[in-house]
Amino acid sequence: MNLFIELNNLSSKYRFYPKKGSGIHFITDKELIKKIIFFLELKKSDKVLEVNGSEFFVAREIEKKSSLTVLEKKKELTEMLKKELSKTKLVSSFSEINSNKSFSFVSAADSGESFLELLFFDFELMVLLLQKEFSQKILAEPGFSDYSALTVMTDTFFEVNKIVQVNSDSFFPRTSSDFVLIKFKKKKNKIKNKKDFFEFVKALFRFKNRVFSVALPKALQLMKLDKTTKNKILKNAEKTEFNENNFFRKKFNQTAFLEKRQAAKKQKFNQKIYLLETIDFVELFNLLSK
Repeated sequence: MNLFIELNNLSSKYRFYPKKGSGIHFITDKELIKKIIFFLELKKSDKVLEVNGSEFFVAREIEKKSSLTVLEKKKELTEMLKKELSKTKLVSSFSEINSNKSFSFVSAADSGESFLELLFFDFELMVLLLQKEFSQKILAEPGFSDYSALTVMTDTFFEVNKIVQVNSDSFFPRTSSDFVLIKFKKKKNKIKNKKDFFEFVKALFRFKNRVFSVALPKALQLMKLDKTTKNKILKNAEKTEFNENNFFRKKFNQTAFLEKRQAAKKQKFNQKIYLLETIDFVELFNLLSK
């Protein structure tokens, strides 16, 4: 059956009416659904989270292959999901989730907040539909205007691959902008506390046009870290004879850390924030918070 016709039937049966501005958009493109299922690499043992129950037609396909949990807060959709997806668990918050994979349509309205929730969760693999403009922040390179704390966070924890751009007519109602389907695969990293690392990176990007040596003391005041962590950063900065005008003097230049980074990399630490690479943020955070 044509998915648009089926959606109309479901809408009449359960008395919900998708309209622009509601934040509810159903995928009605069968080829797109096939791509999502393919890139999720589903196995019977997988526990999959879908955020946003309006992607009902995707959820129905996932349920055939794996255990599925749907996170949905909109009451107008929960009745349909309960009755049409009998094997699926419905939840209303991330605290109720125990999943290793995720598919999510991240709407334009709450893209930043929802994406961070997913990023902090320990998924092995995610396939996400992200607004095109937002996806550019995820895929940006150092030195470009879209390069941000979100870019660094994503690149730290996931291998990121753009699959395909998705036009607004793949949804009903049509979205106000195009989306991009992206695959995120977990990779090894040296960060023990994601939230502290995010605070570190986010605060530094408030001063993205400053060199790191100038930005750190200013950013530290904005970081929502516990006193112990802040004190560690301050103490380790002092050990390296850190100050606003002279970052990592001769004492630090003798450490194994810089030897491994090679002489050509030394200048990075007097580089502007938006030119630092992900590995630089990771190593600086671990050095100063150890």
